[in-house]
Amino acid sequence: MKFTLLAAALLLSSAASRAAPVEDVQPKWRTPYDLYLTPREAWEMKQEQVDRVLLVDVRTRGEVKYIGIADAVDAHIPVRFLRDDYAWSEKSSTYRTRENPDFVAAVERLLAARGQDRSTPVILMCQSGSRVPAAARLLHAAGFDRVYTQYQGFEGIKAKDGPRKGQRVVNGWKNANLPWSYRLDPAKMYFNFAPPE
Repeated sequence: MKFTLLAAALLLSSAASRAAPVEDVQPKWRTPYDLYLTPREAWEMKQEQVDRVLLVDVRTRGEVKYIGIADAVDAHIPVRFLRDDYAWSEKSSTYRTRENPDFVAAVERLLAARGQDRSTPVILMCQSGSRVPAAARLLHAAGFDRVYTQYQGFEGIKAKDGPRKGQRVVNGWKNANLPWSYRLDPAKMYFNFAPPE
């Protein structure tokens, strides 16, 4: 029992010491947990605690199919889906999405399959860090203890100037040259965790 408590304390202190400063994260992208990681910090945490920390990609199915996915991801569980009616957002110049009503249930199914519970640390990743706060708030409301935001996303943030202005070349998992692939592992895909219809 003492060893288990000591191991848990070391795990939490190691993770807390790695978390990025809150000031590095835009206020609109902050979460109730205030736990933020750069892509490299998220990758290092997964390498050190492979089976004790979950890394969940919350992007849409199209994004993981065409843009790729981080090798360290444990599961792809979208927080939002593309809508079927081709609704368009003038503000974002892209298709509108709808909330995944089963997001929390799918994360819980992933945990149950691994013999874990809501006390397991979870790292969330999206495209640039903008969707993760909504996912973190859902998990917070459901009583999850420790949810980290990989706040630069898989692709990173768009350059504001220079020859690559508007392209996602600033920060992010891919731009940090961390392991990723276009090849998807079916065992990590959403259909394994979606609640039965």
